[in-house]
Amino acid sequence: MTGSMQDIGHPAGHNYDIGSPHLTHLRLRNWMVSTLRDLVAEQFRTKGAVRVLEIGAGHGAFTDHLLATGAHVTMTEMSRASADLLDERYRHNPAARVVFDPDGHAARDLGNSFDLVCAISVLHHIPDYLAAVCEWLRVIDAGGTFASFADPLWYPGRGRGSLLADRGAYFAWRLGRGERLAGARARLRRARGQYEDDNVRDMVEYHVVRQGCDEQALADLLRPEFDVVEILPYWSTQSAVFQAAGRRLPLATDFGLVARDRRAGSGS
Repeated sequence: MTGSMQDIGHPAGHNYDIGSPHLTHLRLRNWMVSTLRDLVAEQFRTKGAVRVLEIGAGHGAFTDHLLATGAHVTMTEMSRASADLLDERYRHNPAARVVFDPDGHAARDLGNSFDLVCAISVLHHIPDYLAAVCEWLRVIDAGGTFASFADPLWYPGRGRGSLLADRGAYFAWRLGRGERLAGARARLRRARGQYEDDNVRDMVEYHVVRQGCDEQALADLLRPEFDVVEILPYWSTQSAVFQAAGRRLPLATDFGLVARDRRAGSGS
């Protein structure tokens, strides 16, 4: 995905909350915030100051909570409009730094190292997300942490019941939204395996092309680099009603991934 696609998909005035369960559902959002704050606190217990790199910060929904811990936070953002908004929002905060990242390689070029790198609702936007994570690992200090949240589980690895419940909940929510005909056409096209490189919906939400994100491949990539790697599967859907119902069932749609204690001298 290019920065230009991200600009089209997330222009000035874009509302990140719409269609984003991790932002709209308070229980889910609070769990992610609490986990991030705990990860920062772990770093503070061993270091005098904590440096966080937040990949794809959007409008700062999680940045505020990271800054509230006392950490110094560097944010990257591919959307020019979102980067400008972050600049305006944090321009008086010396602990915050905003980096416009049109090609997705800012982490590689920053020349800094970090105690925590986090990516929330980011991996599924990136065609080669494994390569992207490899780049991010290069800037994590020994003893540091990597965390990601809000990415869809790899479809082929999910049970039929999980997929059916997920799609049913999505379609029930989608019927209440606008552009029903365009949405139905897109679903039929994708069901036939047809995707369009110039279609913002296909390319910005790239997981529809690759069938989710392979959480096991990500964990396998991280295990040689970290002492502890956890996959955290959970239920996530747009409708508040189906979110409340689904989280009581043994079903999962999305996952978080936390890797702790980066090994000194690991091959980054």
